[in-house]
Amino acid sequence: MNIDEVKRTIRQGSLAAQEAKKILVTVGTEAAEAEQLARLTVHDSRDDDAQAGLKILEDFGREVDLTVRRIDAAVEHADAYLATLG
Repeated sequence: MNIDEVKRTIRQGSLAAQEAKKILVTVGTEAAEAEQLARLTVHDSRDDDAQAGLKILEDFGREVDLTVRRIDAAVEHADAYLATLG
């Protein structure tokens, strides 16, 4: 693999990561809406399963945020590496 092929591969990886981020943000937004609706639905419930479900939705939102940050960092590092390669 020559340097141009390496650069092309890194750029393709960055584009794929950015597309994944777009999809993830959309899914995260939909999950946040589902969490809000679930909270409204079970707002006064003390049912363990209902509370566990809310916790899962809450945790999912946190994982989406973390993953988006990881994708951003990966793209930044790839861009920095490309700049180093010239």
